[in-house]
Amino acid sequence: MTIQYTPLSALPYPQPTDPADLPAHLKGLAEAADGRTVLRFADAAARDAKVTAPVAGMIAWIGTPGRMMYYTGSAWVPVAPVPVFKVNLDGGETNSTAWSETLTNAVGDPMVASFTAPASGQVIVSVGGYIFSSATYGSYMSAVVRTATGAVHLAASDDRAALVNTPSRASVSTQFLVTGLAPGTVCSATPVYRSAIATNTATFDTRYIRVDPIP
Repeated sequence: MTIQYTPLSALPYPQPTDPADLPAHLKGLAEAADGRTVLRFADAAARDAKVTAPVAGMIAWIGTPGRMMYYTGSAWVPVAPVPVFKVNLDGGETNSTAWSETLTNAVGDPMVASFTAPASGQVIVSVGGYIFSSATYGSYMSAVVRTATGAVHLAASDDRAALVNTPSRASVSTQFLVTGLAPGTVCSATPVYRSAIATNTATFDTRYIRVDPIP
């Protein structure tokens, strides 16, 4: 059989001189086109079990969490990364000078924002809320970024924190760039809080965290 291929997608088709074997011709065409369609799977595990040798440019719909993914040549990543936003309207406080993911007298902590790292491996993390101090000492709100294994990728820092050092209630926020994430992996960002000194009560209310993937 003399196989010819279409110029753009390299799909096979028979020649007039080939023996008539319609099932074989259709099978060859279907197999060639199979990996060029939008594949559909229940989840990433089902996709990886079926597509054991993906090639760059493949597209797959993942039923859970409901996302279109494409293969870059090294990882499956979202076709159109979308922001992840978490908010907690419940207020709380802390006297801890070490970073903490939970506040006293608050519910809903820790506030974990899970996201899929984009092809660039970069995201912008924003945190903020209404913050005030019981005295003229710092009340800090930052975030810790973790990999899919739970390992800390980027620790919280005063340099990446929303800060208030007055008893006057203020709406403040900060944002920072995170780089070096493994594309296609599910990571997380979690707000953390601390007080400059143990005698200061740092209070936080209407808190939020947002993760913006950079394509």
